[in-house]
Amino acid sequence: MSEEMRGFDVQAYEELVTENSPVTEENLFIVLGKVQDIFGGVPREIVRDLAVRTGLAEARIYGALTSYRDFKVQAEGRD
Repeated sequence: MSEEMRGFDVQAYEELVTENSPVTEENLFIVLGKVQDIFGGVPREIVRDLAVRTGLAEARIYGALTSYRDFKVQAEGRD
């Protein structure tokens, strides 16, 4: 993970991805919900990482995020 991920619980994220592998379109919403539970939102760096890991386009992941108003693209209070 990059510098952008400092301050986030990267280990919890890695465990989440491992427990839900393979991350696919079918379980993407579940994974995003769990990511939001950990981080308080879905950081852009996570979207990029999930795109690389899954082969899904970042636009597809953002589409999933924006299709439900309860998802937040970034944790509140973070720039």
